[in-house]
Amino acid sequence: MRMSCHYPAQICAIGLGLALCTSHIRASETEVDSASEVHEEAVALDLYVPPHRKELATPVYPRQALVKNREGWVRLEFMVDPQGKAYEISVSRSMGDPLFEMAAIRALKKSTFEPARIDGQPADAGASQQYVFALEGGSKGAGAWFLRLYKHAMRAIAEGDREQAEEYVASLEKGTRLNLYEDAYLHIAKFNYYQKWGDKHQQLHALDRAVAQEFAEKNLPEELLVNCQRARFMLLVETGDYERAVRTYRMLKVMNLEEPVIEALQTVVDQLEALRADDRAYTVPGDFGENTSWSYHLFKDEFSIDAVQGDIAEIKLRCWTGYVFFRFQPDVKYKVAGGWNRCQLELVGNPGTTFALTQS
Repeated sequence: MRMSCHYPAQICAIGLGLALCTSHIRASETEVDSASEVHEEAVALDLYVPPHRKELATPVYPRQALVKNREGWVRLEFMVDPQGKAYEISVSRSMGDPLFEMAAIRALKKSTFEPARIDGQPADAGASQQYVFALEGGSKGAGAWFLRLYKHAMRAIAEGDREQAEEYVASLEKGTRLNLYEDAYLHIAKFNYYQKWGDKHQQLHALDRAVAQEFAEKNLPEELLVNCQRARFMLLVETGDYERAVRTYRMLKVMNLEEPVIEALQTVVDQLEALRADDRAYTVPGDFGENTSWSYHLFKDEFSIDAVQGDIAEIKLRCWTGYVFFRFQPDVKYKVAGGWNRCQLELVGNPGTTFALTQS
């Protein structure tokens, strides 16, 4: 269920941001000669040991997807109980056939974990796991059709031809048999498109997708991966997604970056941590879009939800040291229980719902 591939690209880095000016890409090795869900690490609290994998079951590759040569990945968020079993499992992101989601959930339910421990005692805690469905001996690069459309799309974006760029990107998205490799580069193309004709949330979503999988971490050119993560860091800061920004910085610290760049990133993180520690409030907009839920990593322990247009039915909190869900009530300020720390907020409601999330 693994495949390896190479996809050289020419990159232009500008400050802490990123411009991807891909001049050429590599097709499948069968066509031309040969020349990352990044794991997010948590910082352990005093006397707190997070859960970790004990016996991770391997998912069964769905036969229908196998016959059609489909690839994909699934990221699951869940809780681990004191007995080491997963519960309250939720798909946070995925790529490929929906059958992969079901296969991943079934495998997780069969897996066992060492539970989290507080003062040596087992406790409920939040965790995440990503499954990658890759074909053995499968495609080792981009198909000829993808290569052709990708080059046209990037050229149209560079030349500012929006109509042509939209046409080529749409054609790439219609590819029902994209492999992991092609999906990563599709979203790099979309990031470039949204830099010219989109907003920061669209840019962030595209980069999240491009580097979401461990496959991308292992197979994208190092310079491309590093610059994607740098761009993600700045977009996370600019969109108020501060907890994920801090986690991304921890990943960047171990990458191949020059000291002045690390120092500049550290300055931003220091400002964020100062905000976390004081009583200043900040607000971020929320939008369910076409989905029935919306997720966000809380940065502070008090929050309220206002200006709701639509319907929010339920609130779920998956924290390092606890899990709770309850009915949403307007005009209520919520406070995370002391000691729970680092919570992922999930709101459940109707598609199209918009709101404002304020943390203090």
